[in-house]
Amino acid sequence: MNVDFDVIVIGSGAAGGTMASALAQSGRRTLLLERGSPQHPSEQRDEQSTLIEKRPYDSREIVLNDRPSRLYMGSGPGGGTSVYGAALMRPATDDFHPGKHYSKRLPKHLWDWPIRYEDLEDWFDVAERLYRVPGCHHDNPLPLNPVRGVPDNDPLPLIPVNERIVHRCREAELNPFRLPLGIESDQCLRCANCAGFLCPTGARRSSAQLVQEALSTQQPLTVIVGQEVSHLVRRPDGTVDGVSVVDLSTKATHVYRGHRYVLAAGAIGSPGILLRSGFDHPQIGRNYMMHYSPLVVGVFAKATCAEDTFSKQLGFADFYYGTHELREKMGIVQSLPVPGLLMLKKSGLGRVPEFVLRWLRRHMLPFVGIVEDLPNPNNRVECRADGRISLFHQFSDFDRARGAALARAMVRMLKIAGAAQCVRREMPSRDHVAHQCGTARFGVDSANSVVDSNCRMFGHENLFVVDGSILPTSLGVGPSLTLIANSLRIADVLKHET
Repeated sequence: MNVDFDVIVIGSGAAGGTMASALAQSGRRTLLLERGSPQHPSEQRDEQSTLIEKRPYDSREIVLNDRPSRLYMGSGPGGGTSVYGAALMRPATDDFHPGKHYSKRLPKHLWDWPIRYEDLEDWFDVAERLYRVPGCHHDNPLPLNPVRGVPDNDPLPLIPVNERIVHRCREAELNPFRLPLGIESDQCLRCANCAGFLCPTGARRSSAQLVQEALSTQQPLTVIVGQEVSHLVRRPDGTVDGVSVVDLSTKATHVYRGHRYVLAAGAIGSPGILLRSGFDHPQIGRNYMMHYSPLVVGVFAKATCAEDTFSKQLGFADFYYGTHELREKMGIVQSLPVPGLLMLKKSGLGRVPEFVLRWLRRHMLPFVGIVEDLPNPNNRVECRADGRISLFHQFSDFDRARGAALARAMVRMLKIAGAAQCVRREMPSRDHVAHQCGTARFGVDSANSVVDSNCRMFGHENLFVVDGSILPTSLGVGPSLTLIANSLRIADVLKHET
């Protein structure tokens, strides 16, 4: 077989971009294919173009529960890391052993991940260095594993309202901690338009930066953007023999060939490619998960002054394993940026006078819960006859009950912090798909897993999946750092094979 590359990576997000840069730096001839095109922060900094028109986001129309939608999914070099909130947290050790908390709700083969936290521990160190995560050694994020971070990047200073929240919550014997953020503090503008927006200075680290750094040092890395993968070319013995792409600007088709192929197109995109390519494992596309995210907005009598600065700074793991009223595993709580006027109107406040919305923005601070949703085979990704992707997803009563209990705990926290009133909402919106995972999970048995512990597809020696698809359960934190660390682990496997 004539090949041009040692490894072809499809998708440049947290896992794909990190892996491609690591492989290239080890001397492997690497091709990185990305569907989206580069975005320019100077052109995508206002709320209308970014969050309403969704210009920096994936242009595909996904049929969600039989309704066509454009979702808030990152696109272009960096994928989701081009617009994420940069909170890079290590999970709890127990997250790798979900049977400890869900033994009655999960089949036995899902009680343990195929790897342990310890298998990723050294790679977490590397990931934190690459993404310039500062150490916050005086904070206590238990039961989460603490970040080690880098010593030469200071955490962003807390804004006054967050300082008050920390003080009051600690007096109430809660344990707020600084979110470990992949942000270069000396480059950050402390702007309000951070999470969800492109970064104008590059202070917020992304996988696109890692790719660019590899290119600038003349590593053997080729990056081609604007390429829609139609399918993987397969030989009769099941070996992948190429990746067929369509150039979105010219509509020309091309086949690229390599020794190894890595899918990193996301928990929606990767199963879509596998299904279009004729792979028929019964678990492909099944068990789609995205964190259940109850939202509570605290409204304070005194202005928070959080609407025009960077406010997403605090995390709480006090209720990771449940609240006093509901002792079930849940996840973390974290602060959010204050939404802009247009997003407030989109959220259902369109008839509220603008001067009232402006007052609310000056006096509010939102908290969000990250509730670990459990896998359900009925939540799935499918390919329609016309090639479009369909996504079917509903949260369970168990998810909603834990979300409601966590929301009540968030109300109490905000009241302790001084909020005069709190407003609860079930989820940010139907087109937010936070922390997608689960549609090509890894495991030790091909009967119930798509890829093995090294993310190699069972029965297909040269095909790997490394994005959020592989997660058997969804963790109680955002998965970005875990996926970055795991992609570095698998890059090390591929270094020894190619």
